Amino acid sequence: MDFPYLAILWNPQIPTQQQTALRLLRYNSHANWSTAMQRDGMIVFIQMPPVPYLRTIEFCGDRGILLGVLFDRARNLPQTDSSLRKDRHFFRPDAHTARHLLEDYWGGYIALWADPQSENGWVMRDPSGMLSCYYTTYRDVTLVSSTAQSFLFLTTDCMDDSTASFALDINWPYLSGFLAYSQLQVRDTGLKSVYELLAGETLVRSPSKLAVETTWNPASYSEPRPMDDLAEHGEELRDTAQSCINAWAGLHEHVVHSLSGGFDSSLILALLAHSPRRPHLICLNRYASGPAEDERHYARIAAGTANAELIEIPWNYGHDAAFDPTVDQPLDAKPSITSLMIPLEEPFFRFLRATVQFDAIWTGEGGDHLFLSHPTVPCINDFLQARGLRRGLRDIVYSTARLTGRSIPNLLLRMLLPQTHFAGDPASPRTLSNSLLLTGPHQYRALFGYIQHPWAELIRHVAPGKRQQILLLAEVLNRLRPLPGSQEAVELQPLLSQPLIELCLRIPTYEHLCDGHTRGLARRAFASDIPAEILHRELKGQTTHFALGLLSRNLRVVSALLLNGTLMSRGLLNRIQLEPLLSEREPISASQIFPLFACIAAEAWTRTWSRTLRAH
Repeated sequence: MDFPYLAILWNPQIPTQQQTALRLLRYNSHANWSTAMQRDGMIVFIQMPPVPYLRTIEFCGDRGILLGVLFDRARNLPQTDSSLRKDRHFFRPDAHTARHLLEDYWGGYIALWADPQSENGWVMRDPSGMLSCYYTTYRDVTLVSSTAQSFLFLTTDCMDDSTASFALDINWPYLSGFLAYSQLQVRDTGLKSVYELLAGETLVRSPSKLAVETTWNPASYSEPRPMDDLAEHGEELRDTAQSCINAWAGLHEHVVHSLSGGFDSSLILALLAHSPRRPHLICLNRYASGPAEDERHYARIAAGTANAELIEIPWNYGHDAAFDPTVDQPLDAKPSITSLMIPLEEPFFRFLRATVQFDAIWTGEGGDHLFLSHPTVPCINDFLQARGLRRGLRDIVYSTARLTGRSIPNLLLRMLLPQTHFAGDPASPRTLSNSLLLTGPHQYRALFGYIQHPWAELIRHVAPGKRQQILLLAEVLNRLRPLPGSQEAVELQPLLSQPLIELCLRIPTYEHLCDGHTRGLARRAFASDIPAEILHRELKGQTTHFALGLLSRNLRVVSALLLNGTLMSRGLLNRIQLEPLLSEREPISASQIFPLFACIAAEAWTRTWSRTLRAH
């Protein structure tokens, strides 16, 4: 989701900060912003959000404002100014406000509040990460915004000569990390002095310092629960998922649902069909001609079962124009592969807008991470750590052998090995070398610590399988970043709702992978909701061959971009390994496709920001 905002926080008791804040306020009063809240020490500007259910909600008297949508835990009803005024926990803004928001509410929001007595201020991003949040500091004044583009005015001389000292520049260590592992989610961004507040974190501004706290800690939800009754746990999973879908469905009038025909998107459709207030619904399936790239058969089954209309559109719809990554990219704080596809997807979105009416596009993103579609999770180790050599271990071992295809002796041997790294851990050399073979090995070693999500330090005591689930979850919670000036449709990921995330973290990995299947518990829980042919699918759809074709058709442009680009000149790419791939002397393998796209995305992003910064 996207809700454009810009907040300025300062200490009005300090004359230099007060003077700087007044200059900032004068400048932004002439910009395309409206004032949502203004108090001594904090002002929040907004632009109208793209959908009506995203709103501003005042709380903590007149000292706090929430941007987005907020549900109460008890009834899953959207909250308003009047409902939050009745909550006695919000009578005074302080450090406990964040805990109350997390424990008694949920949603997709950025919350800002300040306490004039302590002169402290807080900015909190909810655990789902549905709204973006970037921050920077200008002459001891803190600026927080939905996009880094909002900070560009600080680089001009629009203020006066004495304060025009702020300089944005490319953050090359971050670009190196992105090339090595394009899924990294860290507070650093591609711009020096600009940072991202990650999902579940709070920016705390005190008179003496600016700090980031992990307010929502996944480790606190990861204590193993007794494996007493899988049926009971499955029922709880089903009830929680349904209540989250009901809450989101109640906000929408018209929804386009991205229906691949896989488990997660089919699950959302089934739950929507049971919602008391079901919005007008149209399902959308994208397909290509490569292996596992045409899932229309399954999408038709799911749509037919839910009695929903289905639109089928090829992935290459409107791709007559050449793929040209040399054009300016959206001015996001971080490069992304998604941004490269925006020009190609414009004809598709124009068609969609002209064909159907919708408030948002729903996707099944997050189901892989919540329900566990990863067969390599070491759930035997998790069982032993939680329960020891007790009843049920034999079933877990046989189930894991079936799931992984390994022999029981092999599994038992692996259990005895040190759990230093596991498949999917971004600190694993195996993961990094598969992620981008174009960067030198010395760069990998230097980047091991840099690319780790802050949660990695907090969960060292957590069982290895649950640790893997948390780190994978860290990637998806911070992945969706609405791109400034380019988002044709609001995207919603309803499975990534805080109550469902917390429940799936409480459920042990060996329950998630029960019966020797990925999503084992989820398959049990939703067996009556999902058509059997989809319920028992083991393979996921792909876009690998579509992406390979896109690269092959535009190899000349890509070759010129990368071999003569900024990243190459700075030594971040390995010409010896890259040149044969781009000259067609060697075929591009499936494992090299998305690393190549990461190189293209980083180079295109760097060029766009370099041109923009020179212009300012």
